[in-house]
Amino acid sequence: LRCSGKDLIQNHLTMCLFNHAAIWEDSSQWPRSFYCNGHVLVDSEKMSKSKGNFLTLEEAINSYSADATRIVCADSGDGLQDANFSRQMAANTILRLTALLDWAEETLSKLPKMRRDSRTFLDDIFENELDSLILRAHNAYSRMLFADALKAVWFDLDVLRSQYFILTGGDVNQHLVRRLLENQAVILSPIAPHFCEHLWGEVLGKETLVVQEKWPTVSQVPDTILKRQYEVLQASLRSFRLERTKAPKKKTKGKAVAENEKNHAAIFVAGSYRPYQQEILRLLQVLHPQNGSDDLEEKKQQEKDIMRQIKESEVVKALPKHHAKQAMAFASFALKEAQERGDEALELTLPFDETRMMKHLEEVIKQQLSVVDLEILDSSQEHPHCPASKREAALPGKPQIVFFSDE
Repeated sequence: LRCSGKDLIQNHLTMCLFNHAAIWEDSSQWPRSFYCNGHVLVDSEKMSKSKGNFLTLEEAINSYSADATRIVCADSGDGLQDANFSRQMAANTILRLTALLDWAEETLSKLPKMRRDSRTFLDDIFENELDSLILRAHNAYSRMLFADALKAVWFDLDVLRSQYFILTGGDVNQHLVRRLLENQAVILSPIAPHFCEHLWGEVLGKETLVVQEKWPTVSQVPDTILKRQYEVLQASLRSFRLERTKAPKKKTKGKAVAENEKNHAAIFVAGSYRPYQQEILRLLQVLHPQNGSDDLEEKKQQEKDIMRQIKESEVVKALPKHHAKQAMAFASFALKEAQERGDEALELTLPFDETRMMKHLEEVIKQQLSVVDLEILDSSQEHPHCPASKREAALPGKPQIVFFSDE
């Protein structure tokens, strides 16, 4: 592998191929691959002494440390795109490294008091996501996509750690916490070796060098159903919190009831799609392209063509006018979901029992929403505090919630 710059593709690198082809008939003697980078920018501007934004590698290391510099460089971009070195991100990275080190030291001091043997559903979800991130990082490193590798091991892993502690209320599994730290030290070490050596030896108490460690092995192939459950749980909690903040205040005896007094909630779960929604999903399974275009204009045209075909389909034409309008709105929603999540968004049923999952996590949801009472109901069930339109808006994987007071 030869590393070079994109400005040399049209001259030096092309002539390199021609010269080798002219001299050696045996193609095994030719260059096998070039890895080309773009230009380096500082704070999204081209480096220039006249602008005063010229930054040498030595200056960056002295200002931000070697590891913070390496992390920002890894995040700045791969391939032919120009790499942007952000000074603000470099400063923030120092704080993030310090925060991670402090958290690791504090958490390891509490490790003996953490839960050891019993396993929970949230433990299974967390370990499944951890395994997925390890595999994602390995795949990115193998393809020299360092920004993707950093996203998995630095940003996404930190979010996962935070969510694990939040959702469990701090009741975490001792083994999983140690495994998280050990795995993060190993898979972050190609980018931040000095920090990871300190974490590995001084904090985790290892006697070896982290750079000599083998790549972490996953406990099992990541479970797609567990991953889908985690996605539904996270998306549902986000929508519930949003509903909590925007719900209108209800007047009682001339006074508005504050939102924090609405300490009761009811969640409505849809066991299946309505018949016309199932037909729309079947149409989209046929019409939605397996590999959509990356071109924005072409992508918009594809969306218009799909929506036109659905509108002209016999399924929509056979519906009453008000149902046809709802069908087109659902088709637009489902199409956007498919573009974001792939074909799984067009499945007619979820691969797990959503109601059972919600009931299993009832205490977690109550804690997250600060309610004292929570009902989990089928969307077909009437409720004195919930209009029919609200219940009917529930879809598989997208439950609806209503908050109310006990008066």
